[in-house]
Amino acid sequence: MLDSDFSRRLVVAVDAEGYGRGDDLRHDSIQSGLAQVMERGAREAGLRRETWTRQETGDGEVIILPEGEPELRVIDDLVRRLRKALHDHNRERRDDARLRIRISIGHGVVKRGAMGFVGQVVVTTCRLLDAKAARTALKVNPRANLVLILTDRLYEDVVRQLHTSYRPESFTRLEVPTKERVEIAWMWIPSEDLDQKGTLDMDNLPEVADTLWALIAGGALERLGAYGTETGLGGARKLLAKIKAFRSEQGRPADPESRDDLLESLEKLVRVDAAAKQFAQQFNAKQMTVNLITAPISGEEITFGFRN
Repeated sequence: MLDSDFSRRLVVAVDAEGYGRGDDLRHDSIQSGLAQVMERGAREAGLRRETWTRQETGDGEVIILPEGEPELRVIDDLVRRLRKALHDHNRERRDDARLRIRISIGHGVVKRGAMGFVGQVVVTTCRLLDAKAARTALKVNPRANLVLILTDRLYEDVVRQLHTSYRPESFTRLEVPTKERVEIAWMWIPSEDLDQKGTLDMDNLPEVADTLWALIAGGALERLGAYGTETGLGGARKLLAKIKAFRSEQGRPADPESRDDLLESLEKLVRVDAAAKQFAQQFNAKQMTVNLITAPISGEEITFGFRN
């Protein structure tokens, strides 16, 4: 139980997607399904759910873990066990009847108040749970049943230091605006659940760099309306503008000198800038191959590539 004194605890917030759009039967199905999934996930992760202090919200819950509960077991094992439980729960259900959840985890000072939990970490964890980027991630990745959001502190202390089975680069950095400030958080979706047309895996970056460099080297980005490719080239221009600004902030020449120089900047940029990663996702989503075209540019014949 959580006593009346402030103490540092792990805070977990869970919310079921699409609850507000359902009718009474759907609400009952979501609540019972979420309870079963949470119970199974905790049990298989070696955690005792009956020892958790919980505040139910109808379509989810806020949980304060007992003092001394292993952080890694919650952040790593519980999340992965929940993903498996969700997969089994949804296996025979129609797409519109699946249970899909967002999970946010933070760590900080908390206590039980007269009408609920008290502590800034609770406020922050719940606001991250409601982040637009997390909701959007489930919409654009229809195969995913779960999205995880970690506070910046947890990510830096636990994931970045390689204390979990997660790859740090598999997380996306978020900037979540709140009433008081902009919160930094990190979002993760299992790579096998990603919609490859709508999301970017770090392994795709060399292909993005190949295509973007072909466009730069061939001068296509400076040639408006080139062969009807203006729509596709617009995304490339946005991405390149981000790269140039990032390089300038680092005190480097704005224009990359080579494909490898471009790739290096791109890899660093998408780890720290969610908007840049989104541009790269959109660029990659067209699943373009480099098409080599010889065309007159500035009176010379130059080969360049563009997206179909």
